[in-house]
Amino acid sequence: MRTMAEKVYSIIEVAQQDGKWGYSDINFSEGRSAHSPESAAGPGWRQISPVAIAGSGLAAAGSGEDQRRVYYQEQDRSLVGAAYDPSSSDGHWAGYRVFTRETGAPTADVGSAVAVTGRIGGLRVYYLDDGRGEDGRRPVRLAERGREWTYSVCADAPRGSPISPLAAVTTEQGEYAYYLDARGHLFEASWLGEEGWSVCDVTSGIEGCPTPSSLSRLTAVGCGTDSRLVYFLDENNRPVQLEHSVIAGTKKRPEGGVEWRLRRLSDYGAPAAAAGSQPAVVLTADGHPQLYYLDVDRMVVEVEFNGRGWEVNRAGADADDGAGAPAAAGASSLAAVPGGDRSAAQLFYLGAADLGDGPGDNHLIELRGAGDRWTSRNLGAELDLPDVATGVPSPFAAIRTSGPRVYYTSEE
Repeated sequence: MRTMAEKVYSIIEVAQQDGKWGYSDINFSEGRSAHSPESAAGPGWRQISPVAIAGSGLAAAGSGEDQRRVYYQEQDRSLVGAAYDPSSSDGHWAGYRVFTRETGAPTADVGSAVAVTGRIGGLRVYYLDDGRGEDGRRPVRLAERGREWTYSVCADAPRGSPISPLAAVTTEQGEYAYYLDARGHLFEASWLGEEGWSVCDVTSGIEGCPTPSSLSRLTAVGCGTDSRLVYFLDENNRPVQLEHSVIAGTKKRPEGGVEWRLRRLSDYGAPAAAAGSQPAVVLTADGHPQLYYLDVDRMVVEVEFNGRGWEVNRAGADADDGAGAPAAAGASSLAAVPGGDRSAAQLFYLGAADLGDGPGDNHLIELRGAGDRWTSRNLGAELDLPDVATGVPSPFAAIRTSGPRVYYTSEE
């Protein structure tokens, strides 16, 4: 049993439903029965799933039927999947799985990022394991088939760096995870089914490919037959896009082919990012990428391909009729979801602590819009949200089901 003095890290869901915003704790439920164990959450609350560890990675997935899955690291570094089922009769968020216990999967490395891809019923969850010595920080793949889960470790992959980010995508052709090794090289770990794993040093395989910044985080998106886009910041904190494309057959090369292409977005006017800024990407209804990150003033920038060329929009600085959205806090993460009709995007980040509502207050900011028309909203102050965990960068995860939902780790 924990004492009241100990911090409890739980996952908070902030969601818009039927036009109204609200929040809930996915690890604790209001109302404690006579048979419920005491918890550090205080009277009137009962623990319904394992709590998170400080610095845990965080990833989420959802469906149009409003099913939701959230993945994080618990106290013994096992990976946990918390499940929300709208048809459940036992408290919606009462379902969870501890994958080390269920499948024998290795525990996660301290602070390992978590990535999820695919659809509910066939999800793929990735993290870096905590194997000792030279065997640690290898990609682990958890695979869902119905209600059954299996795991596989990419044992031949280079070790990830101690602070390596993770990104994962699924296309019609396969499943792919991306991470950084100790040299800062970007690696792709591909799952080939019965053939197992294939590993590629993407950085070395692309002529002139810059090395990611040591603080760079990753984001990626996949679509179509085998189109994959991966984004990172180079050593000058400038955004880079790597595009894996299928090349149609020609008379000279009827078999076609595939290739990686490098695109430096600074060539199109994209400004430098704040060191370590989290990039986030969504696809428009036409399948075009919209990339978001924080610039050196910690304001949100949008870099969009419109089908003809690239546009750069100062979304944060131009928001609210030119007054500007709040700047992001120094260690803020950034998460994005497309609008309901994919004509606009919704972004979430942690606002700086000097917004006028008192020192130490939390400020989860929503930034919504497209092009040069953006509006911001201080959800933290409006909803009196629980504190975001401090001391380490706290990841955000965002999905769209019946509405936008954003998740973060709280230390209350």
